Amino acid sequence: MPSSLIALRSSEPLAPAMLAALWEIAAVLDEKRTPAIVRDAIWLEIPTSRLRGEGSRSDNHWLKQCLDRLTGIKLSGEYQGDPWGAVILAEWHLVQGGSIARLLIPPSAIQVLRSPETFSKIETTAAHRLTGHGRRLYAILADKKRLNRPTWTFELDELRALLDVANKTTYNRWQDFKKRVLDPSVAAINDYGTVTVKMTPQKLGRAVTAVRFDWQWKSVDEARETDEANEKHSLGRRQSMPDPEAPPLIRKTQTPEELAEWRKKMGLQG
Repeated sequence: MPSSLIALRSSEPLAPAMLAALWEIAAVLDEKRTPAIVRDAIWLEIPTSRLRGEGSRSDNHWLKQCLDRLTGIKLSGEYQGDPWGAVILAEWHLVQGGSIARLLIPPSAIQVLRSPETFSKIETTAAHRLTGHGRRLYAILADKKRLNRPTWTFELDELRALLDVANKTTYNRWQDFKKRVLDPSVAAINDYGTVTVKMTPQKLGRAVTAVRFDWQWKSVDEARETDEANEKHSLGRRQSMPDPEAPPLIRKTQTPEELAEWRKKMGLQG
């Protein structure tokens, strides 16, 4: 490994859009089976629509700002007692009418995003497995994590805006918003992510006006276990035997009572 300890530094907070872009870059490196240790920087060509994320603007206005800010993220570490420094994105170009982003990723950044020995890689991999509202909520909470906060309360309208559903009337009612957006997102994060999240509605009288999230990020060892579990086929995930804590296999003869009993044993809700 080029470094036994890697620090990620930035002159400004890592915004959710920046995190989402990093997750996509890490995913492309993974898809290309790029080794964690390389000698030279690597050019990646990624569709800008993929970097922008689902539900985003159709132009590259915010993507250009995001890529520009990513060039300001610095890495530092130590190799055989000697300190070193680098950036996570060395150069970027939007080509083919803005449909493709050409990104130059330095060797040290590839290690951070690709190496199984680096916690950053574990977190980005787990987050990339999330989709839609789950990924967006994870990015929001991860942004607050970097403020060293164990909890955060969002006003309901603010949360709808952050999850990009403010203009969707189907989510105006709290119960619909909770059932179709928040509950699935929290469940997905707890299942795939590197953090345990608890959601608590805050009321003013009988009306829900805000939502509090409490979280506990997992240790490196716990996150590695998550990373290993995520590598398994979705049908076999967390079902390695022998393991008395593993959930029952889903089969035609599976009864609701059996599944409920396992969830009770594991301390899960629902």
